[in-house]
Amino acid sequence: MKEFIKQGLLFILVLVLLLLAQSIHDPFYVFKQADSYALPYDIKGIGVLLAYLGGYIAVGFSLFLILKIESKKMFTLFLIFFFLFYAVDFFMQLLGTSYGFSYNEFILAMHEAGNIHNLLNYLDYIVYAIGMSLLFTMIFLLLRVKFFTKKSATSKTLVLFVLLAFFGTALPAYTLDYITHKVYPAFTKIPVISLVYLKHRPQVKERILSENIHSSKSKFQNIVWIIDESITGSYLSINGYDKKTTPNLERLNKTNKMVNFGVVNSVSNCSSSSNLSLRIGLNPNTFPDFDKNMYDLPTIFQYAKRAGYTTWLLDSQAPKDYLQNYMSLYDKNDIDNFLTLENDTVPDTRDEQMLEKIESLTKGRSKNFIVVVKFGAHWPYILDYDTKDTQFNPTIETTYGMTLENKEKQINTYANAILHTTDNYLKKLVEGSDLSKSIIFYTSDHGQNILETDVKITHCNTDNIVKNEASVPLFVFHDNAKELFKIDEKNPYYSQIQMFPTTLSLMGYKKKDTEQYGKTLWENFDSSEDRKFFIYVTGKIQTYK
Repeated sequence: MKEFIKQGLLFILVLVLLLLAQSIHDPFYVFKQADSYALPYDIKGIGVLLAYLGGYIAVGFSLFLILKIESKKMFTLFLIFFFLFYAVDFFMQLLGTSYGFSYNEFILAMHEAGNIHNLLNYLDYIVYAIGMSLLFTMIFLLLRVKFFTKKSATSKTLVLFVLLAFFGTALPAYTLDYITHKVYPAFTKIPVISLVYLKHRPQVKERILSENIHSSKSKFQNIVWIIDESITGSYLSINGYDKKTTPNLERLNKTNKMVNFGVVNSVSNCSSSSNLSLRIGLNPNTFPDFDKNMYDLPTIFQYAKRAGYTTWLLDSQAPKDYLQNYMSLYDKNDIDNFLTLENDTVPDTRDEQMLEKIESLTKGRSKNFIVVVKFGAHWPYILDYDTKDTQFNPTIETTYGMTLENKEKQINTYANAILHTTDNYLKKLVEGSDLSKSIIFYTSDHGQNILETDVKITHCNTDNIVKNEASVPLFVFHDNAKELFKIDEKNPYYSQIQMFPTTLSLMGYKKKDTEQYGKTLWENFDSSEDRKFFIYVTGKIQTYK
């Protein structure tokens, strides 16, 4: 009887440790989740509650039994994976997510694999997460050494109880839409999330542009899209920001060559989903099902080629020859010229190295459609400009330190980055391009949340998304830009989503072909609430307000 009580208390201790590790921000996170599943406390709610708690207890019991495994080699192997999974989970929690690692973060990791080097910018959090996971792992190792060595299970039992842990996590999450994998312990939810991703990974296929769609005479010899990185529209002084981040653009805006549509919403709050949506005209107003349409709609490059343009993709952000932002080899077939830079190119020079190519194309005789994906002002901002050109102080001098104590420094550093990557860049581009036969659209993939909340992640968040995360600029440059586009001063509500149908119209496509993609920039929205954007990974739609 004493041994039974002892084992029972130890099992409770294991559960308590798992509950504490589930969320370092909120020790009662699991109970709050359980309560939310029970709402409105009817039979269905109680059933969901019991399924969740039953799965969680099953996972805890599996860990309790795994600690008693007889084989030291098998236990050591398990402990290594236990440490790695919790290091990942603690890292995500330190970044500000209450639940740790989830399916959304896994998808983000898969889509941003080419930018894995950016993890070094979070070196301090990585070190903390490793330390926390090591401590957590050592606690379980000590429990095994002290309590579970005398009465051990057979090594064959390990397989059974690991499977039990997987099923304890997977079954409720699969059978009940209300329960998600993220609310389970890291050592089982991460393997299950990986398996779910492999099972549901979409099959990439060739996009089809209907043979019935044709272009008449296009209006411009060259059409250029400049898609910047992490530029928040409200941080530009041309849009009212108090720091003079865009003095050159303010002067240019007084001429006929520039139209400023103000602070507009991005189509999504993350690079990959935003760049994809811009490429295919995926609009939450007209194509609300993100997952259904993301691999079906034709690309802007297909439309451009049919209209007689030579197509270009100049990506100064991606590693050498790397396809990013959901681009497949099928999509690449419609790009005549794909240019990237060497991996060792200095970050603050990457965008300017593409400038000469853009300028030469606008001055040539051929007909070109050009998409430029910039390196821009991605965090850490200190890498995005030459520090000798610093205008705003104090700044952050490291590639980490996204903390509330450093908020002023981070914002000043970001302002310096904007001055370089937006204002100076566009000044050079406009001066070096032939705008008599070319039209240039400029926007950004998304904005930034610079410590407006406790979350340390500046974009790609899936909940509690601040407005600035989806706030971007939108400019048009042409010799007669102000005559071409008239801003509705009474209701100046526009969106970058309008770039796609506007571009199709300029390529010579008829209204019946463009209207499926929503309003053009010759039309405005009646209110800000009419503008919407996709939340990254989830595909949910949020109103821009």
